[in-house]
Amino acid sequence: MKRAIVTTLLVAAGLQFGPAPRAQQDPILQAMQEEMRRAMDGLRMGNEPRPYYIAYAIEDTAAAMVSATLGTVVNDSSSHRRSFRVDVRVGDYNVDSSRFVAYGGDPGMLSTYGQYDLSVPLDDDYYVMRREIWLATDAAYKRAVQTMSKKKAAAQNRAADPEPIPDFSRETPAQTLLPAARPALTARTRTEDLRRISAVFLGYPEIVTSDVSLAESQGTRYYLNSEGSTVVEPFGWAMLRVVAGTQAADGMMLRDFFTANAKTLDGLPSAADIATRARDLAAGLTALRAAPIGEDFTGPVLVEDQAAPLLLAQTLVPLFLSQRAPEMDGVPAAAMRFPLSPYLTRIGARVLPEAFTVGDTPSLERFGSTAVPAAYRVDDDGVPAKDVTLVRDGRLVTLLTDRTPQRRLPQSNGHSRGGGAQASVFQVESARAVPAAELKATYLAMLKAQDRPFGYIVRAVADPLEMQMAGEPMDGMVSVSMGMASGGPRIGPAILRVVKVLADGTEQPVRGLNFANVEYRTFRDIAEASRERSVYTCTASMSGMGALTAMSGRRPLVSMIVPSLLFEELELQRTKDAQMKPPVVPSPLKK
Repeated sequence: MKRAIVTTLLVAAGLQFGPAPRAQQDPILQAMQEEMRRAMDGLRMGNEPRPYYIAYAIEDTAAAMVSATLGTVVNDSSSHRRSFRVDVRVGDYNVDSSRFVAYGGDPGMLSTYGQYDLSVPLDDDYYVMRREIWLATDAAYKRAVQTMSKKKAAAQNRAADPEPIPDFSRETPAQTLLPAARPALTARTRTEDLRRISAVFLGYPEIVTSDVSLAESQGTRYYLNSEGSTVVEPFGWAMLRVVAGTQAADGMMLRDFFTANAKTLDGLPSAADIATRARDLAAGLTALRAAPIGEDFTGPVLVEDQAAPLLLAQTLVPLFLSQRAPEMDGVPAAAMRFPLSPYLTRIGARVLPEAFTVGDTPSLERFGSTAVPAAYRVDDDGVPAKDVTLVRDGRLVTLLTDRTPQRRLPQSNGHSRGGGAQASVFQVESARAVPAAELKATYLAMLKAQDRPFGYIVRAVADPLEMQMAGEPMDGMVSVSMGMASGGPRIGPAILRVVKVLADGTEQPVRGLNFANVEYRTFRDIAEASRERSVYTCTASMSGMGALTAMSGRRPLVSMIVPSLLFEELELQRTKDAQMKPPVVPSPLKK
């Protein structure tokens, strides 16, 4: 009755609407379809061009998060949001209104690129939904027309490219229609488990910060573009994070963490297993306070356990992301830096040892008995995900691409995620791999051959984003940045766990070391890899345009399936962070 009254009032006011959603049809998708049709038929300002392409994406997301510290809940929150993004382009596939930045007058990078991100109603109100989509589309169209005019004017002042690259790739429309999710969040039912796990740190008074968090997200993604692609796909994600920190007597902050990711809460480890790992983490950190500071070192380094996937995720994976710098008009060079991968110009060249193969396989949902959380079917542009061989016999075959063409990379391979090309299920393996148990013996032999009295085995490195999300201060957590001039990351991740290994195999824990100068050439000289590989899932490291245009701050997951690695040469340096004095009064937890 209420809907009938509202509709009658709107019609009486002279407002015209398309047909109401049909029975059994999702009102969200129906609203997107109707406004898409109207926009493609009616958007035109005077002599300005019509849109040649429009895309809508709505993510209907329910999320919950519970955090506990020392047996006490410190955060219990939930949310429900529908985020909407519209991409309107004028021009054509060769030259359109995208990929252009003008200095001054633009309110933000997202609007400059025609990507408007806002919220739409949580109620399934068909007409209100259409109104929000209509207004956003109108604004995006006007911005696209303005940007296209500036782009054409700027082009008149530049010499024409003899081999121009299109601005947007043509892709075959695809349909992916799955039942929409009906979120049933259960994170709050695990509150008592989180209390018990976090209470583990009460027994370690030297631990000055600790946090145990459980996050859960469920929902449905709706996508529609004017070419005919339609996606309705449910998604789900759950993560448990344990972070702790302590301080050595000399003031050095020491931190460690671990995470577990899964599609659902049921896929996470049991509370008992997490509590055991938390105790081990607390005991290890407490003991590390008394460890000596490591020495600067350049030479062979063995990278094992959690360190191997996280090191590669922050240094090697970004090299395979195809990103293209925008055209810029009147922008000071120092103000805009878009780091690009050196691999863009190295297709066909050797980038790894000849025995190595690298691929990205988004279709892989299980690796042995382990679920792979980052697997997916269709990317953010509605393009079906493709399994891609990136390196074969050590030589670079291709990169991961979205719909922004590159020279020699004209098409998307379905890897547009979070605002740009991104990895999903990243696999590294060697045809000459040896059992993990033999790697240390190989390493010791290498040290002896080089007449070195010691070496280092790295077993855990920092994930800056995970530590920051847990509220940990970022001093000492060195983030990886892609160096444009050098063509690779210049500063590597901070090391959390490392041992100094002597010639006789004796291991001595040390602290205060970071990787340095981990650039693309480093990976050509990997000496050995373990036969055993395991799955480690982390949040994607975003760089370049992906970091600037990530929808709603959403960062996709990347599942790393990699071996332990013996590098012929890595550089480790002492941390140069200023140390803060420890607390004057001892912890009240000390008895």
